[in-house]
Amino acid sequence: MLSLTSGGELRRFRRGRLPRLAVAAMLLVPLLYGALYLWAFWSPTSHLDRLPVALVDADTGAPASDGTRLTAGADLTAQLTDAGDLDWHPTDASDAAAGVQDGDYYFAVTIPADFSTSLASAGGDTPTSARIDVTYNDANSFIGTTLGRSAMTQVRDAVAATAGRQAVDQVLVGLGSAREGLVQASDGAVSLRAAATQLGAGATQVATGAAQARDGAAALAGGTATLGSGAAQVASGSATLADAAHRLAAGSDTAHASAGAVAGGAQKVADGVHATVGTIGGLLPQMGAYLTARASAGDADAAALLATLGSSDPAALSAQLQQLDAGAAQVASGAAALDDGLGSLAASAQTLATGATTLAGGATGVADGAAHAADGSATLATGTAALADGAARVASGTSQVGDGAAQLADGLSDGAAQIPDDSADQRTARATTIANPVELATTDLATADSLGEGFAPMFLPMALFVGGIITWLLLRPLPSRALATPASGWRVAIAGYLPAVAVGAGQVAVLLGVVALGLGLSIGHPVGTVAFLVLVAAAFLAVQQMLIAVLGPAAGKVATIALLMLQITSASGTYPVQTTPAFFQAIHPLLPMTYAVQGLRDLVTGTPDARLWVAVGYLVAVLLASLAVTAWKAGRMRTWTVSRLHPALTI
Repeated sequence: MLSLTSGGELRRFRRGRLPRLAVAAMLLVPLLYGALYLWAFWSPTSHLDRLPVALVDADTGAPASDGTRLTAGADLTAQLTDAGDLDWHPTDASDAAAGVQDGDYYFAVTIPADFSTSLASAGGDTPTSARIDVTYNDANSFIGTTLGRSAMTQVRDAVAATAGRQAVDQVLVGLGSAREGLVQASDGAVSLRAAATQLGAGATQVATGAAQARDGAAALAGGTATLGSGAAQVASGSATLADAAHRLAAGSDTAHASAGAVAGGAQKVADGVHATVGTIGGLLPQMGAYLTARASAGDADAAALLATLGSSDPAALSAQLQQLDAGAAQVASGAAALDDGLGSLAASAQTLATGATTLAGGATGVADGAAHAADGSATLATGTAALADGAARVASGTSQVGDGAAQLADGLSDGAAQIPDDSADQRTARATTIANPVELATTDLATADSLGEGFAPMFLPMALFVGGIITWLLLRPLPSRALATPASGWRVAIAGYLPAVAVGAGQVAVLLGVVALGLGLSIGHPVGTVAFLVLVAAAFLAVQQMLIAVLGPAAGKVATIALLMLQITSASGTYPVQTTPAFFQAIHPLLPMTYAVQGLRDLVTGTPDARLWVAVGYLVAVLLASLAVTAWKAGRMRTWTVSRLHPALTI
């Protein structure tokens, strides 16, 4: 009865070493497949310091703003090599170009001669972004170029950060000088503000003095008005005085008119006094009557004499008469006129006194007005003094304002001179330079137009290798009929090999037709690519035929699968082999897929070089060596053994 358990099937792997190895292979092939991939590509970007890159420093330097020499190229070279993010190889331009072309370097970085000059130009008249030239070659490695572009972007950003500070420093040097002028302008503005404050205080005093002067002027005006009124009264009194003077003149005329009669009477009196001195006593009564008559007539002298006679005794009167006799001649001439004039004059004097009183009243008013005027004048004088002092301070403040304004103007002028007077284009260029102080200028010796084209050199050989595995699953590497003949081992090997090559050529045609026409893969050299892929398929088939012939159908096919895994991880078809562990770097130059990938890169990108011919030579050598081993094995397989008739393991 048929057992449904797995024990019966697995039991047959217990006999012999090869079945046991087959069990181990079944267990380890997935591990081999997964572990190899993970090991090879665990962290390739962590090993970019193994990626060889040419570094050319052609910078000639430039004068810095502080008078020193700017050597940005040498500084950048030292910074890059010290950092060690990539495997930098400082070299010259010719070696860098040849190395990128031949694959010795994945790409080349060139610091041009005007690098420092461009960095220093940010503060000049023609600001220009500094440039770093980078040369890539996708024929070396599409992923290598991609990693290089990413790395150079980071380098550019790092350099731009430093260069940006230098560029800003170049601009800030002028702004710093401008700041000195602006500081001077600020000092001038401070002095100007202080002077303006003092000017304001002086102006306030001027205003206050002006107000006091105004009040004093008002008081002066009031006093002047009072003085005017008093002057009017004086004028009125003066008129009255003038009228009295006229009357005095009239009285004087009257006295003058009477002067003659008084003089005649006085002369007669004198004559009578002289004639009658001796008989004065007897004549006294008559004299008294006479004097009484004259006094009645209004003669003042007669009235006075009569009064005198009435109050004196005869002896005294006699003496007086004697005296009167002596001076009667003189008194007689003017006594009467004088008496009349004096009377008129007394009346006029009275009138004049009245006018004088009026004049005095006006004079009082004038005096009061004058006092008010004096007070107003004093107030005006005080206000004028304050006004003068304020005006002096205003003048002083004005001078300081002038000095501060001059200092401010000079400072602003100096500061303005230090600030670039850019045109619109210059401002745009300067802003662009500061914002983007360093730019990358890339040159591609060979370009893969897409990710598919970048990976095609890896996937096409891998597809052909898998196609070879399928082919040898269906075809016999060494035909049994050929082995049964006396033909040589070469003929037996070729007999099994040529049908597989024909299938491989068909696989190449189908594969290229689909990826070129269907997917749009751009191939730089179509004919060369077809021929090379046929060679690749032939070499892979020869290697696989050899492994199956030598190791047997089962072990050989397992070894073929293992070889595929080793080639995928070490062929540098994806990440550069320098980023993989040392094991893969060691087997990299030994495996045929390495050369298949490199040759296809040259043909697909359209830039074949010596590496293509190296690849062709190596693949031909592998093909012939594999056929030679297969032929050797075929010669030894003419003798049938029990193990061949009943193999321990078959696939």
